[in-house]
Amino acid sequence: MTELHGADIEIIERRRVPAEGSDVVLPNHVRINGAPITIPADSRIQVSEIADGEPVTVTITVFARSISIRAEEP
Repeated sequence: MTELHGADIEIIERRRVPAEGSDVVLPNHVRINGAPITIPADSRIQVSEIADGEPVTVTITVFARSISIRAEEP
């Protein structure tokens, strides 16, 4: 049986100089499993509550390059 694992999600604000005292991150760059992903300008990124030992879910609207929906045999 194949071991299942989550994706590596990076939500990043690229800025030249951090604003002094800034505690807010305004994401303008997203990577999934290390690959940069284009998201709509008005896209909302939702991250579930983060608690020790609990899985975290992330909801992001992305532009798809291709979509494949199919059945496979192991």
